[in-house]
Amino acid sequence: MSRSRTFRSAMLVFFGLGLGTIAAIGSGSLTPFLISRPPGPNTLDELAPIEVGEVDRAAPAELMKGWPRLFGPLSDSIVPTDRAETLGWNGSAPEVVWRRSIGTGYSSPVIAEQKAVVLHRIGDEELTSVYDLVTGDVIWERRDPTSYVCPNPPHSSGPYSTPLILNGHVYVQSAQGMLRCLDFANGETIWERNLSEDYKVPENVFAVGHTPAVYKDMLLLNVGGEPEAGVIAVDQQTGETRWTSTAHTASYATPQLATIHGQPFCFVLAADSAVSLNPDTGAEDWSFPFKAIAEDFVNATSPVIYGDVVIFTAYQAGTKYLRILPDRGFEEIRQDKRTLVSQFNPLTCRDGYLYGWHFFDKSFRCVDLASGELLWKYNGRLGRGTHVISGDSILLYGESGKISVISTNPHELTELQEPTEPLLAEPAFSAPAISNGYVLLKNEEEVVCIRAVP
Repeated sequence: MSRSRTFRSAMLVFFGLGLGTIAAIGSGSLTPFLISRPPGPNTLDELAPIEVGEVDRAAPAELMKGWPRLFGPLSDSIVPTDRAETLGWNGSAPEVVWRRSIGTGYSSPVIAEQKAVVLHRIGDEELTSVYDLVTGDVIWERRDPTSYVCPNPPHSSGPYSTPLILNGHVYVQSAQGMLRCLDFANGETIWERNLSEDYKVPENVFAVGHTPAVYKDMLLLNVGGEPEAGVIAVDQQTGETRWTSTAHTASYATPQLATIHGQPFCFVLAADSAVSLNPDTGAEDWSFPFKAIAEDFVNATSPVIYGDVVIFTAYQAGTKYLRILPDRGFEEIRQDKRTLVSQFNPLTCRDGYLYGWHFFDKSFRCVDLASGELLWKYNGRLGRGTHVISGDSILLYGESGKISVISTNPHELTELQEPTEPLLAEPAFSAPAISNGYVLLKNEEEVVCIRAVP
């Protein structure tokens, strides 16, 4: 494999990282609009009305504070409205508050209680490092042994999964599939399980990379194990298995949850399929083949949920838009291979508009969900990356280590902040975390804290 191809396929891993998870869920009163299917071999060819009704976006109160999991409180890359502010630095460089050297891994930082958690690797140890968000001082640090070596160098040997902070605990998952529940105050072990051993998980293309999703008192994980343990639920307090389901192997995306038609749903983009489950029991509603098309390319972008529409995307396979039906089935309402397809980067849907990086030209795009029309695309020389939507602004963080800010205005592309000089060395694949006026950015060498506004 050439270095250029190797580098490209490395990038897909991060956001599944558990990166996997971005999901945006629409809410509000019933709003009718149309989803169009442009004619062509890769699309359906008729208009279908769709109503986006009120959807349960509720999350445990603890998750609504800070930035305690991958892609934020609701796992959708959106700062909650009650603390959103327009980002930017009036054309100047953002203020760097502190910077710390760290080890390898594509895991993303998370924030709770004015503390930042970073999972990384130095030598043959994986470190869970907890910093004071304001000063960058180390509060506590835990080291656990690891022997994982990625079978596809020069890809990182991890860790890839992003920590989760919830109810006084921090959950971390190693590159080898060891899931640990730690006391958030001091890092002491509450419980731990080697899920790769427990469920005979086959070696994947890269390290274990999915991030746990939260449902009631359970954690849901796309383990990809045996027998019939493609997705599992474990008790948050004890780590005991509550249910196992499906024979699908693991991807690098995080399960996404929503209440639709008054019923709970869990949507999973597994390694080879799109899947719907009942999160209470693990019962599978349906699945269909859907996977990245290319050797050593994996499914890594988490499903997006908006009203009763669920969106799955994968490298070259395209983007599928489904309507979820009251009987828990679905109908396909659009398939797109040209307008917005993600390789590994997250997508966000807000107010009927879909935002994200297109895999082909590395542009950040805005698409009208109703019509499928490309409204604008931004080429900021950032490389593909991730984003955070805060108020009327979108912070873009590219693999180049640069950031810029653009407006959320779907009708006009407006750059609010030109791309900065690199704040971190490339490649930078981890997602930002934002809380209390601070933004954390990370690569495989450093974590840097900047102010969100002047």
